Amino acid sequence: MYNQGLRVLRQSAIALAIAAVLGAGGALPAEAHTTGPQLISHVDGILPAAPGVDYSLLSTGSAPYVTVSLRGAHTFEIRGLQGEPFIQITQDGVSVNRDSPSLYLTKDPSKKPAISATVNQTPAWEKVADQPLYHYYETRAEWPHTGQPDEARRLGRTATVYRFSIPAVFDGHAAAIEGHVTWIPAPINLEIPLLFVPLVVVGLLWLEPKAKPHAAKIARAVTALALAGTAVEAARILIDLQSGAGGGATLAPLAVVPGLVLVTAVALPRLLRPDRRVYVWVLFFGLYLLVFGLLRTVAPDSPLPVLGTWLRRAEMVTGFGVAAGAGLLLFLSSPIRITGPPGRTYGPKGRKVATD
Repeated sequence: MYNQGLRVLRQSAIALAIAAVLGAGGALPAEAHTTGPQLISHVDGILPAAPGVDYSLLSTGSAPYVTVSLRGAHTFEIRGLQGEPFIQITQDGVSVNRDSPSLYLTKDPSKKPAISATVNQTPAWEKVADQPLYHYYETRAEWPHTGQPDEARRLGRTATVYRFSIPAVFDGHAAAIEGHVTWIPAPINLEIPLLFVPLVVVGLLWLEPKAKPHAAKIARAVTALALAGTAVEAARILIDLQSGAGGGATLAPLAVVPGLVLVTAVALPRLLRPDRRVYVWVLFFGLYLLVFGLLRTVAPDSPLPVLGTWLRRAEMVTGFGVAAGAGLLLFLSSPIRITGPPGRTYGPKGRKVATD
């Protein structure tokens, strides 16, 4: 009973450690709307230059929130969604066109009214502020489509996905407010995978007696997956070398080659023999494939972008499989089991054993 309790306690600790490593390594960037990548709007400037005009954007949950102000004896006018006069700012204050169909942007951008095909270009100005400072929502400065940008998702890194231009008039001359929208990938979310750690622990404890007789088959499967991962990594290195722009950075992927050779020539042959040190090496190799598959994106100038995307996915899948298999082998080979109860050190028999 003592041995069985100690064995379960020891294996639970090992299973918890392996599950935590695999759960953290397998965390993928979240893609749900509430936790997914963000689309951030930025102002590049006003063209031609409009001295005294300050125009800034704040990305919100509905539409970009604009703060526009004016310094000096100038007149700055922002045109509406159909090119009609919308907002006029002078040193005396701010006026809005009551007949502009874009007027809803000054209140709630989600309540979009029906806009007629023709709009009166003669403004009916109504003063709304005594200071040359105004706030409103600007739907033209946001990502105009639903969902995530496919191109940015393919690259897997921060990228400009949309550029906008809002017509304006500065001191009677046509101008434009230029800007862009940036897609920022969500950070790796570790909370959800870590919730499954207790389930993984229970699963490993349940799986141990069933998987232990098949340890040799599991080792062969992990070896095959590791060889496939090595081939995928080598193919990605070749593609990265072809897409390099020259210089020392072009040769950077070659730094991984010695490690691949060591894994293939030294670690994998020993994986077929029960060697816990090799299990640890292969576990880290699988985590390397998984993590770098997540972090190393397809280069924008890659000669084979579709192939590069599929190789990246294959690298992540093989990396997870290698790490999971090596972790399972490490768990199944947990060492030093106590084969008998502790000897007695009290009473006549205990003293006799001690003196012997």
